[in-house]
Amino acid sequence: MKQNYIVKLINLFKAFGPKVISKDLNLSIIEGEFLAIIGRSGEGKSVLLKQMIGLITPDSGTVIVDGVDLTALKDVREHDKVFQSCGYVFQFAALLDSLTVAENVGITLFEEGKSLKEVLPLVRDKLVAVGLDPAIANRYPSELSGGMKKRVGLARTLMRSPKILIYDEPTTGLDPISVRMIHELMRTTHDANKTTTVVISHDPDVFNYADRVAMLHEGRILYIGDAKTIWQETNPYIYQFIRGLSEGPITMASEKVK
Repeated sequence: MKQNYIVKLINLFKAFGPKVISKDLNLSIIEGEFLAIIGRSGEGKSVLLKQMIGLITPDSGTVIVDGVDLTALKDVREHDKVFQSCGYVFQFAALLDSLTVAENVGITLFEEGKSLKEVLPLVRDKLVAVGLDPAIANRYPSELSGGMKKRVGLARTLMRSPKILIYDEPTTGLDPISVRMIHELMRTTHDANKTTTVVISHDPDVFNYADRVAMLHEGRILYIGDAKTIWQETNPYIYQFIRGLSEGPITMASEKVK
């Protein structure tokens, strides 16, 4: 059965000065899948996501999103159309402290000139969708827990009904119970909205919710495969990484890339 790829990254190369971030990187993301991207800190996972949606331009290579070659676009307005179909959930939610929850969630609609009366019902709907009491709409970020802030950040992203939903390490700084709750929320949101979901994570609990896992190593995708079978991998590097082992040298076996 032929796969429909909503994102294709082809031979990406990106460097900042002498530091190479992406090198001959190839990755195809299936429309409607939940893909987890893993890898060590400093491997360039966040840079990869930003190249994927056009926030960072690769030095060479091709980025195709929903059939559009971002690297070939010359008109900013054409790029914006593609960008608006992508929702980006930042690592620490990136809420504006001086705004209420309602103002944070509805900010893009307010910027378009819509009134509070128009926006507030939509904000409440999105808060309920991410498991929050709409009564918190008048609170400020400083009054929220870490997990609640992340949910508010997701609610803000969902206001645009994105076709591709991207999470940049959404469980950083959370306790194990909150981590599982966020992962469950991500999966529920994925299924309810029929989005394509891409998440960067360091927590193996995400394997219980993702469809596939891709591992980034030294600028390339070292492995991509079914999330349910990654625990059976015999590659020593992958084996050590997913079990959180850090002591001793890592001996690279033959790379498995599908």
